[in-house]
Amino acid sequence: MKKEPVNSVSAMSGDPSLLRRLNAAAALRVLRERDEITVPELATLIGVSRPTAQDLTAQLLREGRLVELTPGSGSVGRPARRFRFRAEAAHVLGVDIGAHKILVHAADLLGRTVATQRVAVTPELPAALRLDAVREAIAGCLAQPAAAHVRPLATGVGTSGMVDAAGRVVESDSLPQWTGLDLTRELAGPAHGPVVVGNDIQLATLAECTGGVSVGTGDCVYLYVGNRLGIGLWLRGELHRGHRGAAGEMVAGDGWERCYQRLLDWFAGHEGADRPTRENAARAVVTAAAAGDGGARYTLRAFAEALADSLARHVAVLDPQSVVLGGGISRAGALLSEPFAARLGALCPYRPTVQTSVLGEESTAIGAARLALEHIDHAAQKSPTL
Repeated sequence: MKKEPVNSVSAMSGDPSLLRRLNAAAALRVLRERDEITVPELATLIGVSRPTAQDLTAQLLREGRLVELTPGSGSVGRPARRFRFRAEAAHVLGVDIGAHKILVHAADLLGRTVATQRVAVTPELPAALRLDAVREAIAGCLAQPAAAHVRPLATGVGTSGMVDAAGRVVESDSLPQWTGLDLTRELAGPAHGPVVVGNDIQLATLAECTGGVSVGTGDCVYLYVGNRLGIGLWLRGELHRGHRGAAGEMVAGDGWERCYQRLLDWFAGHEGADRPTRENAARAVVTAAAAGDGGARYTLRAFAEALADSLARHVAVLDPQSVVLGGGISRAGALLSEPFAARLGALCPYRPTVQTSVLGEESTAIGAARLALEHIDHAAQKSPTL
């Protein structure tokens, strides 16, 4: 079957500068997906003439976005000129603002991490001090030797709660004094470019479906299983944020609250006088189950099955190809995923593939960097020079 061009705009009429911008954007998308490319290959993939593709490569070379590769030895005749995308030409930042940590990733234009910085915080920290910790973490990341040449074009931020399109936290019950904060404004600064903000679970979903275990999947449900539950939706190859950015929010009545009661009950009977919380109960059960404790394994299985019960309606309605388990409790691996998958398969018309995240606690920061890259792409299509 013949593959369609990524974006055929050569036959369009209208503003020539618009055509150049669209062609350049299409070329950059293709170049990012390949280790190297020739002019004829680029022309075919984006649906333009060879002279247009030659002009595009010349333009992108001038702008420092391409590198011409040295021809290989041993070829007969004049070798074709080959190019690669210059991912190191610029960088973005991805920031995860959590209850227990601030995590910052500096990434190149392919989303590859070049430096990280982590700052520990507490759930009770006031908003002003948490914002100070974010600024400290960003400065610490940029001060590392690996980030010596990093001058971020944009910064993506992931945070708990519902976040609107302007970067304001509409509602958050996880972080004190967080509801109503305009993070785009609070974190704006010339040192790290424009700031774009998203929900942490949605950005973890973006990371998993563009660079994790679910790459290439058209429809995926990401389930964050930590000291809280959260759902992220990847539909038709795109992150689904919802009309007001609240897609995937868990609501009372889904039954998910009952899942954690099993962990709390086990903890209360095995961990002495410590007050059970979702966080310490989950950690204790996962640790004991991994060590072979039969009671902990039974509890984790019951938790997994109850989790599947609460998610089954979402999965049945969406009919995704895969479900990805992330968050701290997902570290239990097969002890969680296997009973979860079996129960989900028994409840749903079609059983999705169930996978465990490979990105772990890095997923939101990685997804935030991807969000910043998306922002750059959109800006590039509007730029008079692209």
